[in-house]
Amino acid sequence: MHGTLRRLHGGQGANDEQGTDRGRGADGGRRHDRRRRQHGGQRRPGPTIDRFRLNELLSQAAFGGRRSNVYRRITALAAVRPGDAVLDVGCSAGYLVRKLASATGPGGRVTGVDPSEAAIGYAQRHAGPGLTFTVGTAQALPLPDESIDVVTSTLAIHHVPARRRQDALAEMYRVTKPGGRLLLADFDPARPPLPLHPGAKRTRRAAASIGSLEELAAQAGFQIESTGTLPLLRYVTAIRPTAPRTVDDIMAAGGERWVAGGERGRPTG
Repeated sequence: MHGTLRRLHGGQGANDEQGTDRGRGADGGRRHDRRRRQHGGQRRPGPTIDRFRLNELLSQAAFGGRRSNVYRRITALAAVRPGDAVLDVGCSAGYLVRKLASATGPGGRVTGVDPSEAAIGYAQRHAGPGLTFTVGTAQALPLPDESIDVVTSTLAIHHVPARRRQDALAEMYRVTKPGGRLLLADFDPARPPLPLHPGAKRTRRAAASIGSLEELAAQAGFQIESTGTLPLLRYVTAIRPTAPRTVDDIMAAGGERWVAGGERGRPTG
């Protein structure tokens, strides 16, 4: 679960940092400029969760001790089979990756991708056979085209900047083999805020901003298979078609906004 956030901008938001420096006067402003130079004046492309062990404890509390059962259900919904190549996007320290690995068996491989170097480092130190963990973002997955049988992403999409979410789904589509599967899950905004979660209200707002998970998947080109809810979560399962989809297909699946102004009947890949 992705809960306790460090802001994408290195742990403090840029506005928070600027506000502190304004309160300290010119010296604070110079210190702020110096920090920006030290970090190259750049911002990362999404939020990371570096306090992942605290996040694990909060996750257990938020799910009321049911997280293991919920994630087993997610693994079953993803229909992972022995020998599959599986990708978990936004894997944090690898909790779901380990459950997916139990479904792929010794002949499969599971890759976890997350922007947090701290979480990936921890996951790598505790990785079992057939598990690979890589630092990366959902918007730029470090994997080849059509190399994955099953892509999962749980409690990650609400952390991706709104303007990049469709890019993230396009990347998931790119790496999925024709006929491969997608399972996308995130907080259900219709549910009450998470108990004991320090960012519960902010997280609920972010989850609500995602809109329809099935629309995100359909706009990327996936064929929707099922939708539903789990404790705290909503999910969608989908398949990458074995034949290129046309714009008409995507519009029929709810992707009208994505294809606005496009050429109907044109294959999309």
